[in-house]
Amino acid sequence: MDRKADFFPLFGLPRRYALDETALNESYRALLARVHPDTVVLGDATAKRRAMEDAAYANDAYRILKDPVRRGDYLLQCCGEAPLGTNETLPIEFLSEQLEAREVADEAWRADDYGRLEALQSSLLTAQQQRREALAVLFSGDEMPSEIALAEARQHVLALQFLTRFADDLGEKMDT
Repeated sequence: MDRKADFFPLFGLPRRYALDETALNESYRALLARVHPDTVVLGDATAKRRAMEDAAYANDAYRILKDPVRRGDYLLQCCGEAPLGTNETLPIEFLSEQLEAREVADEAWRADDYGRLEALQSSLLTAQQQRREALAVLFSGDEMPSEIALAEARQHVLALQFLTRFADDLGEKMDT
């Protein structure tokens, strides 16, 4: 297995943000069946090590493509962009909205107002879906996106990362 290959062809998928999760899952299982260390139980140490490295590579590639934020970041990197970092900035309007929403969530949680928490969770899911749809449009063709489109995609990926963390935090609050 070429461990420097693009993850999308590794699973027989076109390099797009929107992907067929069923096809990804099926291709992953088939790939793992071919490269899993159990397939070389009787092999020498080199074959066993190679199988372990191939399986680890397949697992990493699968986790990245399966996760909407990591997939977006990976696509940006495929286009020559730097990986997402910790010093990234989002528009102040977006951050203000999110701060307000977190305050609403804290108030609702303290008041045991699960109706408000569920409404907020629903709005977060909608916002995430909108960002994923925007990324699907920006990464839909075979051609390299323009610099402007890449900058826009980066903002969508960052916002999606932010929204996902918020949704996860909210989910944890609702589970307690």
